[in-house]
Amino acid sequence: MTPTLRKWLFETLYKNRYLYRFASTVPFAGQWRVWQRLVLPRIQGLDVLELGCGLGDLLADMLKAGYHCRAVEQSPQMVAAARDILQKRKLGLPSLILQGSAQRLPFSSHSFDTVVSTFPSEYIYDPDTIAEVERVLRPGGRLIVIEGANLLPVGFLQSLLVLLQAFVYGPAALFGPRETLGQTPVERYLSSKHKAASGVTTEVVPHARFGRHIPLEDFGLQRRSERVQSRRWEVYITIGEKS
Repeated sequence: MTPTLRKWLFETLYKNRYLYRFASTVPFAGQWRVWQRLVLPRIQGLDVLELGCGLGDLLADMLKAGYHCRAVEQSPQMVAAARDILQKRKLGLPSLILQGSAQRLPFSSHSFDTVVSTFPSEYIYDPDTIAEVERVLRPGGRLIVIEGANLLPVGFLQSLLVLLQAFVYGPAALFGPRETLGQTPVERYLSSKHKAASGVTTEVVPHARFGRHIPLEDFGLQRRSERVQSRRWEVYITIGEKS
């Protein structure tokens, strides 16, 4: 799939909550929400800002866990969908979700302990976004970005889904991060078979390929790259720590 067609597809999905729900569930074997929740044990402090909250599922999870949350979402369709999720789950107020831009956050400096962004679009690579994140973070705060995730070719159905993802995102997007860790996709899959079925491991990856286009160091944020893996999938997390 060409980059232009891919961009059109994603923009179309993002304007319809039902298509977006389908696209973030079925092609990923229902693991999207599992991947989003990897943010929770990495949050520090109580005041949390989510950039690009989408349908609002993670925002609701964080509110239920007791965090004081706000969210900024550029799409009016997703703002409406996320507000509906909060209402259905009886969590927070609609005013917690603001329509706006990550490059111009409507908050005062040093307002948040943690900023999170899961599966963001190109805005996360914009220096203006990271400058704003650094501004609103308190000293000792952190940015948590789940930039991407892959299914592993476990079983017939999931192997088909892996092929579908390779078609949509391109083989480099799926296999590049694994190859930079010194193993081919097949070797990574074979090593994953030795894990317990429910086992999840976290590995710190120095000089990781993933997340390298997020300009953390330009704004004084210390980089930490983590790869989280189960038998069925692996997830790439970039963390920026403010001193």
